[in-house]
Amino acid sequence: MTKLWRTQRLTQLRGFLGLFAVLACGWLIISVANPWTVSLLILALYYSIGGLSFNFLFGSLGMFSLAQPVFIAVGGYTSVYLYNTYGVSPWISLLIAPVLAVLVALPIALVATRIGGGAVITALVTLIVAEAATPILIAITPLGSAVGLFSNSPAHITFSAMQFASGADFARIFLMLNVLIIGFWMWWKRSRFGMFATAIKDAPEAAESAGIATARLRLGVFLISAAIAAPAGVVYAQYFLLTSPDLFLGSLALFQILVVALVGGATRPWGTLAAAILITYVTQEASNLSNSNPGATQLTFAAIFLVMALVAPRGLTGTWDLIKQRRSPVQSGGLLSIRIPASASSRMSDGVVDAGEVQIQSDTVQPKQVPADETRTEVRSLSQTTSSYIAPIVIQDQQEDCK
Repeated sequence: MTKLWRTQRLTQLRGFLGLFAVLACGWLIISVANPWTVSLLILALYYSIGGLSFNFLFGSLGMFSLAQPVFIAVGGYTSVYLYNTYGVSPWISLLIAPVLAVLVALPIALVATRIGGGAVITALVTLIVAEAATPILIAITPLGSAVGLFSNSPAHITFSAMQFASGADFARIFLMLNVLIIGFWMWWKRSRFGMFATAIKDAPEAAESAGIATARLRLGVFLISAAIAAPAGVVYAQYFLLTSPDLFLGSLALFQILVVALVGGATRPWGTLAAAILITYVTQEASNLSNSNPGATQLTFAAIFLVMALVAPRGLTGTWDLIKQRRSPVQSGGLLSIRIPASASSRMSDGVVDAGEVQIQSDTVQPKQVPADETRTEVRSLSQTTSSYIAPIVIQDQQEDCK
Protein backbone atom coordinates (compact mmCIF):
# COMPACT_ATOMS: atom_id res chain seq x y z
CA MET A 1 0.00 0.00 0.00
CA THR A 2 2.84 2.36 0.84
CA LYS A 3 4.45 1.76 -2.55
CA LEU A 4 1.16 2.44 -4.34
CA TRP A 5 0.64 5.63 -2.33
CA ARG A 6 4.15 6.87 -3.13
CA THR A 7 3.72 6.07 -6.81
CA GLN A 8 0.50 8.06 -6.95
CA ARG A 9 2.09 11.03 -5.21
CA LEU A 10 5.13 10.90 -7.52
CA THR A 11 2.92 10.82 -10.61
CA GLN A 12 0.90 13.76 -9.34
CA LEU A 13 4.08 15.72 -8.54
CA ARG A 14 5.42 15.09 -12.03
CA GLY A 15 2.19 16.36 -13.53
CA PHE A 16 2.30 19.59 -11.56
CA LEU A 17 5.97 20.13 -12.42
CA GLY A 18 5.10 19.70 -16.10
CA LEU A 19 2.27 22.19 -15.68
CA PHE A 20 4.68 24.69 -14.13
CA ALA A 21 7.02 24.18 -17.11
CA VAL A 22 4.13 24.93 -19.49
CA LEU A 23 3.39 28.14 -17.59
CA ALA A 24 7.04 29.24 -17.69
CA CYS A 25 7.47 28.44 -21.40
CA GLY A 26 4.17 30.10 -22.30
CA TRP A 27 5.08 33.20 -20.32
CA LEU A 28 8.40 33.43 -22.16
CA ILE A 29 6.81 32.93 -25.59
CA ILE A 30 4.24 35.64 -24.92
CA SER A 31 7.00 38.04 -23.83
CA VAL A 32 8.94 37.70 -27.11
CA ALA A 33 6.03 37.18 -29.52
CA ASN A 34 4.88 39.83 -32.00
CA PRO A 35 1.39 41.38 -31.73
CA TRP A 36 -0.06 39.06 -34.38
CA THR A 37 1.09 35.95 -32.52
CA VAL A 38 -0.16 37.37 -29.22
CA SER A 39 -3.65 37.95 -30.65
CA LEU A 40 -3.59 34.39 -31.99
CA LEU A 41 -2.63 33.04 -28.56
CA ILE A 42 -5.40 35.03 -26.88
CA LEU A 43 -7.98 33.46 -29.19
CA ALA A 44 -6.51 29.97 -28.72
CA LEU A 45 -6.38 30.26 -24.93
CA TYR A 46 -9.95 31.56 -24.90
CA TYR A 47 -11.13 28.54 -26.91
CA SER A 48 -9.12 26.30 -24.60
CA ILE A 49 -11.03 27.38 -21.48
CA GLY A 50 -14.35 26.74 -23.21
CA GLY A 51 -13.11 23.33 -24.33
CA LEU A 52 -11.79 22.51 -20.85
CA SER A 53 -15.15 23.27 -19.28
CA PHE A 54 -16.82 20.96 -21.82
CA ASN A 55 -14.27 18.17 -21.43
CA PHE A 56 -14.33 18.36 -17.64
CA LEU A 57 -17.97 17.33 -17.69
CA PHE A 58 -17.56 14.88 -20.55
CA GLY A 59 -14.40 13.31 -19.15
CA SER A 60 -15.80 12.98 -15.63
CA LEU A 61 -19.31 11.72 -16.37
CA GLY A 62 -19.54 11.17 -20.12
CA MET A 63 -22.20 13.90 -20.38
CA PHE A 64 -22.43 16.55 -23.11
CA SER A 65 -23.22 20.15 -22.25
CA LEU A 66 -23.92 22.38 -25.22
CA ALA A 67 -24.55 25.44 -23.03
CA GLN A 68 -20.89 26.29 -22.32
CA PRO A 69 -21.00 29.48 -24.48
CA VAL A 70 -23.91 30.63 -22.29
CA PHE A 71 -21.79 30.33 -19.15
CA ILE A 72 -18.93 32.18 -20.86
CA ALA A 73 -21.38 34.93 -21.79
CA VAL A 74 -22.46 35.16 -18.14
CA GLY A 75 -18.89 36.07 -17.30
CA GLY A 76 -18.65 38.70 -20.01
CA TYR A 77 -21.94 40.41 -19.17
CA THR A 78 -21.17 40.28 -15.45
CA SER A 79 -17.84 42.02 -15.93
CA VAL A 80 -19.03 44.86 -18.18
CA TYR A 81 -22.34 45.49 -16.41
CA LEU A 82 -20.86 45.64 -12.92
CA TYR A 83 -18.01 47.87 -14.06
CA ASN A 84 -20.23 50.30 -15.96
CA THR A 85 -22.97 50.46 -13.32
CA TYR A 86 -21.22 50.10 -9.99
CA GLY A 87 -17.56 50.51 -10.81
CA VAL A 88 -16.73 46.95 -9.73
CA SER A 89 -13.27 45.94 -10.87
CA PRO A 90 -13.14 43.12 -13.45
CA TRP A 91 -10.70 41.34 -11.13
CA ILE A 92 -13.50 41.04 -8.61
CA SER A 93 -15.83 39.92 -11.40
CA LEU A 94 -13.49 36.95 -11.90
CA LEU A 95 -14.82 35.74 -8.54
CA ILE A 96 -18.43 36.87 -8.98
CA ALA A 97 -18.94 35.47 -12.49
CA PRO A 98 -18.45 31.77 -11.56
CA VAL A 99 -21.05 32.15 -8.80
CA LEU A 100 -23.58 33.66 -11.22
CA ALA A 101 -22.78 30.97 -13.80
CA VAL A 102 -23.53 28.32 -11.16
CA LEU A 103 -26.87 30.01 -10.41
CA VAL A 104 -27.73 30.00 -14.12
CA ALA A 105 -26.61 26.38 -14.52
CA LEU A 106 -28.46 25.10 -11.44
CA PRO A 107 -32.00 24.95 -12.94
CA ILE A 108 -30.56 23.52 -16.16
CA ALA A 109 -28.79 20.75 -14.27
CA LEU A 110 -31.85 20.05 -12.11
CA VAL A 111 -34.08 19.69 -15.16
CA ALA A 112 -31.58 17.41 -16.91
CA THR A 113 -31.16 15.30 -13.77
CA ARG A 114 -34.88 15.10 -13.03
CA ILE A 115 -35.83 13.82 -16.48
CA GLY A 116 -33.09 11.22 -16.72
CA GLY A 117 -29.65 12.75 -16.37
CA GLY A 118 -28.21 10.76 -19.29
CA ALA A 119 -25.83 12.09 -21.92
CA VAL A 120 -28.51 12.48 -24.60
CA ILE A 121 -31.02 14.18 -22.30
CA THR A 122 -28.39 16.59 -20.97
CA ALA A 123 -27.25 17.44 -24.51
CA LEU A 124 -30.82 18.19 -25.63
CA VAL A 125 -31.64 20.32 -22.59
CA THR A 126 -28.44 22.36 -22.86
CA LEU A 127 -28.90 22.79 -26.62
CA ILE A 128 -32.34 24.28 -26.00
CA VAL A 129 -30.81 26.68 -23.46
CA ALA A 130 -28.03 27.67 -25.87
CA GLU A 131 -30.54 28.43 -28.64
CA ALA A 132 -32.85 30.38 -26.30
CA ALA A 133 -30.06 32.47 -24.74
CA THR A 134 -29.68 34.92 -27.64
CA PRO A 135 -33.35 36.04 -27.89
CA ILE A 136 -33.48 36.28 -24.09
CA LEU A 137 -30.46 38.61 -24.02
CA ILE A 138 -31.90 40.70 -26.85
CA ALA A 139 -35.11 41.16 -24.86
CA ILE A 140 -33.26 42.48 -21.76
CA THR A 141 -32.79 46.22 -22.28
CA PRO A 142 -30.36 46.87 -19.36
CA LEU A 143 -27.97 44.41 -20.98
CA GLY A 144 -27.89 46.34 -24.23
CA SER A 145 -30.36 44.23 -26.20
CA ALA A 146 -28.95 43.13 -29.57
CA VAL A 147 -26.14 45.71 -29.54
CA GLY A 148 -24.73 44.61 -26.20
CA LEU A 149 -22.73 46.64 -23.69
CA PHE A 150 -19.60 48.68 -24.33
CA SER A 151 -17.20 48.88 -21.43
CA ASN A 152 -16.47 52.38 -20.15
CA SER A 153 -12.83 53.00 -20.96
CA PRO A 154 -10.90 54.71 -18.15
CA ALA A 155 -9.10 57.98 -18.86
CA HIS A 156 -5.80 56.29 -18.11
CA ILE A 157 -4.73 52.69 -18.35
CA THR A 158 -5.22 51.18 -14.91
CA PHE A 159 -4.61 47.71 -13.54
CA SER A 160 -7.84 47.74 -11.53
CA ALA A 161 -9.87 48.19 -14.73
CA MET A 162 -8.02 45.27 -16.36
CA GLN A 163 -6.73 47.51 -19.11
CA PHE A 164 -3.18 47.21 -20.39
CA ALA A 165 -0.96 48.85 -22.95
CA SER A 166 -0.31 45.55 -24.69
CA GLY A 167 -2.37 42.49 -25.49
CA ALA A 168 0.40 40.33 -24.03
CA ASP A 169 -0.98 40.92 -20.54
CA PHE A 170 -4.36 39.52 -21.58
CA ALA A 171 -2.59 36.48 -23.03
CA ARG A 172 -0.80 35.97 -19.69
CA ILE A 173 -4.10 36.13 -17.81
CA PHE A 174 -5.64 33.55 -20.15
CA LEU A 175 -2.55 31.37 -19.77
CA MET A 176 -2.76 31.47 -15.97
CA LEU A 177 -6.48 30.62 -16.09
CA ASN A 178 -5.72 27.63 -18.30
CA VAL A 179 -2.99 26.42 -15.95
CA LEU A 180 -5.25 26.79 -12.92
CA ILE A 181 -8.10 24.87 -14.59
CA ILE A 182 -5.78 22.10 -15.79
CA GLY A 183 -4.22 21.87 -12.32
CA PHE A 184 -7.64 21.62 -10.73
CA TRP A 185 -8.65 18.89 -13.18
CA MET A 186 -5.46 16.93 -12.43
CA TRP A 187 -6.23 17.10 -8.73
CA TRP A 188 -9.87 16.20 -9.33
CA LYS A 189 -9.06 13.02 -11.27
CA ARG A 190 -7.11 11.62 -8.30
CA SER A 191 -9.49 12.84 -5.62
CA ARG A 192 -12.27 10.87 -3.95
CA PHE A 193 -14.97 12.68 -5.92
CA GLY A 194 -13.14 12.25 -9.22
CA MET A 195 -12.93 8.50 -8.69
CA PHE A 196 -16.60 8.38 -7.75
CA ALA A 197 -17.47 10.30 -10.94
CA THR A 198 -15.46 7.85 -13.05
CA ALA A 199 -17.25 4.95 -11.38
CA ILE A 200 -20.60 6.57 -12.20
CA LYS A 201 -19.56 7.02 -15.82
CA ASP A 202 -18.41 3.42 -16.26
CA ALA A 203 -21.00 1.58 -14.15
CA PRO A 204 -23.82 3.82 -12.85
CA GLU A 205 -25.94 1.04 -11.34
CA ALA A 206 -23.00 -0.53 -9.54
CA ALA A 207 -21.85 2.88 -8.27
CA GLU A 208 -25.30 3.64 -6.91
CA SER A 209 -25.53 0.25 -5.21
CA ALA A 210 -22.14 0.99 -3.60
CA GLY A 211 -23.66 4.00 -1.85
CA ILE A 212 -22.41 6.79 -4.15
CA ALA A 213 -24.82 9.73 -4.40
CA THR A 214 -24.97 9.66 -8.19
CA ALA A 215 -27.57 12.42 -8.65
CA ARG A 216 -25.75 14.86 -6.36
CA LEU A 217 -22.39 14.17 -7.94
CA ARG A 218 -23.77 14.67 -11.45
CA LEU A 219 -25.27 17.96 -10.33
CA GLY A 220 -22.01 19.07 -8.70
CA VAL A 221 -19.84 18.23 -11.72
CA PHE A 222 -22.22 20.09 -14.04
CA LEU A 223 -22.08 23.20 -11.84
CA ILE A 224 -18.28 23.05 -11.65
CA SER A 225 -18.04 22.91 -15.45
CA ALA A 226 -20.21 26.04 -15.65
CA ALA A 227 -18.03 27.85 -13.10
CA ILE A 228 -14.89 26.94 -15.07
CA ALA A 229 -16.23 28.60 -18.23
CA ALA A 230 -17.25 31.98 -16.72
CA PRO A 231 -13.80 33.60 -16.14
CA ALA A 232 -13.01 33.30 -19.85
CA GLY A 233 -15.92 35.64 -20.62
CA VAL A 234 -14.71 38.20 -18.07
CA VAL A 235 -11.25 38.54 -19.63
CA TYR A 236 -12.51 38.31 -23.22
CA ALA A 237 -15.01 41.11 -22.66
CA GLN A 238 -12.30 43.37 -21.22
CA TYR A 239 -10.03 42.55 -24.14
CA PHE A 240 -12.67 43.70 -26.67
CA LEU A 241 -14.20 46.34 -24.33
CA LEU A 242 -17.67 45.06 -25.19
CA THR A 243 -20.03 42.19 -24.69
CA SER A 244 -22.81 41.17 -27.05
CA PRO A 245 -24.80 38.11 -28.11
CA ASP A 246 -22.79 37.89 -31.34
CA LEU A 247 -19.46 37.90 -29.50
CA PHE A 248 -20.26 34.99 -27.18
CA LEU A 249 -23.30 33.28 -28.70
CA GLY A 250 -22.73 33.60 -32.42
CA SER A 251 -23.49 30.84 -34.86
CA LEU A 252 -19.92 29.50 -34.65
CA ALA A 253 -19.29 29.90 -30.91
CA LEU A 254 -20.62 26.49 -29.88
CA PHE A 255 -19.18 24.74 -32.93
CA GLN A 256 -15.66 26.07 -32.31
CA ILE A 257 -15.65 25.08 -28.64
CA LEU A 258 -16.92 21.59 -29.46
CA VAL A 259 -14.28 21.05 -32.15
CA VAL A 260 -11.48 22.16 -29.82
CA ALA A 261 -12.79 19.91 -27.03
CA LEU A 262 -13.32 16.81 -29.16
CA VAL A 263 -10.05 17.14 -31.09
CA GLY A 264 -8.15 17.53 -27.83
CA GLY A 265 -9.83 14.56 -26.18
CA ALA A 266 -11.13 14.19 -22.65
CA THR A 267 -8.69 11.65 -21.20
CA ARG A 268 -5.99 14.18 -20.25
CA PRO A 269 -6.43 17.90 -19.43
CA TRP A 270 -3.55 19.13 -21.61
CA GLY A 271 -5.17 17.86 -24.81
CA THR A 272 -7.66 20.72 -25.04
CA LEU A 273 -4.93 23.35 -24.74
CA ALA A 274 -2.82 21.67 -27.41
CA ALA A 275 -5.81 21.31 -29.73
CA ALA A 276 -6.84 24.95 -29.27
CA ILE A 277 -3.38 26.23 -30.22
CA LEU A 278 -3.10 23.86 -33.19
CA ILE A 279 -6.57 24.57 -34.58
CA THR A 280 -6.30 28.34 -34.14
CA TYR A 281 -2.95 28.45 -35.93
CA VAL A 282 -4.10 26.26 -38.84
CA THR A 283 -7.33 28.24 -39.14
CA GLN A 284 -5.49 31.55 -39.29
CA GLU A 285 -3.06 30.25 -41.91
CA ALA A 286 -5.95 28.97 -44.01
CA SER A 287 -7.64 32.36 -43.71
CA ASN A 288 -4.48 34.11 -44.89
CA LEU A 289 -4.12 31.77 -47.86
CA SER A 290 -7.73 32.44 -48.87
CA ASN A 291 -7.28 36.23 -48.64
CA SER A 292 -9.41 36.42 -45.47
CA ASN A 293 -12.41 34.70 -47.03
CA PRO A 294 -15.24 34.76 -44.43
CA GLY A 295 -15.98 31.07 -44.93
CA ALA A 296 -12.39 29.88 -44.50
CA THR A 297 -12.62 29.70 -40.70
CA GLN A 298 -15.74 27.56 -40.66
CA LEU A 299 -14.41 25.29 -43.40
CA THR A 300 -11.08 24.80 -41.63
CA PHE A 301 -12.71 23.94 -38.31
CA ALA A 302 -14.97 21.42 -40.05
CA ALA A 303 -12.08 19.91 -42.04
CA ILE A 304 -9.92 19.46 -38.93
CA PHE A 305 -12.80 17.82 -37.09
CA LEU A 306 -13.51 15.40 -39.95
CA VAL A 307 -9.84 14.45 -40.33
CA MET A 308 -9.46 13.81 -36.59
CA ALA A 309 -12.71 11.81 -36.52
CA LEU A 310 -11.34 9.53 -39.26
CA VAL A 311 -7.70 9.30 -38.20
CA ALA A 312 -7.84 9.69 -34.41
CA PRO A 313 -11.45 9.42 -33.16
CA ARG A 314 -10.27 9.47 -29.53
CA GLY A 315 -8.68 12.89 -29.94
CA LEU A 316 -5.08 13.85 -29.28
CA THR A 317 -4.96 12.58 -25.72
CA GLY A 318 -6.85 9.37 -26.44
CA THR A 319 -4.48 8.58 -29.30
CA TRP A 320 -1.50 9.38 -27.07
CA ASP A 321 -2.74 6.95 -24.41
CA LEU A 322 -3.31 4.27 -27.04
CA ILE A 323 0.24 4.63 -28.38
CA LYS A 324 1.70 4.47 -24.87
CA GLN A 325 -0.36 1.41 -24.07
CA ARG A 326 0.88 -0.42 -27.15
CA ARG A 327 4.55 0.50 -26.67
CA SER A 328 4.88 0.08 -22.91
CA PRO A 329 5.71 -3.41 -21.56
CA VAL A 330 3.50 -5.21 -19.07
CA GLN A 331 4.38 -4.08 -15.55
CA SER A 332 4.91 -6.74 -12.93
CA GLY A 333 3.48 -6.43 -9.47
CA GLY A 334 0.11 -5.18 -10.68
CA LEU A 335 -3.03 -7.22 -11.17
CA LEU A 336 -2.38 -10.96 -11.12
CA SER A 337 -3.64 -13.39 -13.73
CA ILE A 338 -4.17 -16.74 -12.01
CA ARG A 339 -4.97 -20.06 -13.70
CA ILE A 340 -5.70 -23.21 -11.70
CA PRO A 341 -5.59 -26.48 -13.67
CA ALA A 342 -8.47 -28.90 -13.27
CA SER A 343 -6.18 -31.49 -11.71
CA ALA A 344 -5.16 -29.03 -8.98
CA SER A 345 -8.69 -27.82 -8.31
CA SER A 346 -9.87 -31.40 -7.86
CA ARG A 347 -7.33 -31.89 -5.05
CA MET A 348 -8.31 -28.76 -3.11
CA SER A 349 -10.50 -30.92 -0.90
CA ASP A 350 -7.37 -32.75 0.32
CA GLY A 351 -6.28 -29.63 2.21
CA VAL A 352 -3.14 -28.62 0.25
CA VAL A 353 -2.71 -27.08 -3.19
CA ASP A 354 0.70 -26.99 -4.87
CA ALA A 355 1.14 -23.39 -5.91
CA GLY A 356 3.69 -24.51 -8.51
CA GLU A 357 0.78 -25.78 -10.56
CA VAL A 358 -0.89 -22.38 -10.38
CA GLN A 359 0.15 -20.07 -13.21
CA ILE A 360 0.66 -16.59 -11.76
CA GLN A 361 1.75 -13.78 -14.08
CA SER A 362 3.99 -11.90 -11.65
CA ASP A 363 7.70 -12.10 -10.85
CA THR A 364 7.16 -11.07 -7.23
CA VAL A 365 5.14 -14.16 -6.24
CA GLN A 366 7.09 -17.31 -5.34
CA PRO A 367 5.55 -20.83 -5.37
CA LYS A 368 4.71 -22.14 -1.92
CA GLN A 369 2.40 -24.56 -0.15
CA VAL A 370 -0.95 -22.91 0.51
CA PRO A 371 -3.37 -24.65 2.93
CA ALA A 372 -6.77 -24.65 1.31
CA ASP A 373 -8.60 -24.21 4.63
CA GLU A 374 -6.91 -20.82 5.08
CA THR A 375 -8.09 -19.50 1.74
CA ARG A 376 -11.32 -17.64 1.42
CA THR A 377 -13.12 -16.35 -1.64
CA GLU A 378 -15.42 -13.41 -1.23
CA VAL A 379 -18.06 -12.95 -3.90
CA ARG A 380 -19.11 -9.36 -4.22
CA SER A 381 -22.07 -7.99 -6.15
CA LEU A 382 -20.18 -4.92 -7.30
CA SER A 383 -18.61 -5.04 -10.72
CA GLN A 384 -14.85 -5.12 -11.10
CA THR A 385 -14.96 -1.73 -12.78
CA THR A 386 -16.43 0.07 -9.79
CA SER A 387 -14.17 -1.73 -7.33
CA SER A 388 -11.09 -0.58 -9.24
CA TYR A 389 -12.04 3.04 -8.59
CA ILE A 390 -13.19 2.64 -4.99
CA ALA A 391 -10.17 0.59 -3.86
CA PRO A 392 -7.63 3.45 -4.21
CA ILE A 393 -9.87 5.57 -1.99
CA VAL A 394 -9.77 2.93 0.74
CA ILE A 395 -5.99 2.75 0.38
CA GLN A 396 -5.72 6.53 0.69
CA ASP A 397 -7.80 6.47 3.85
CA GLN A 398 -5.63 3.74 5.35
CA GLN A 399 -2.49 5.71 4.51
CA GLU A 400 -3.92 8.83 6.13
CA ASP A 401 -4.83 6.80 9.24
CA CYS A 402 -1.27 5.46 9.43
CA LYS A 403 0.04 8.99 9.38
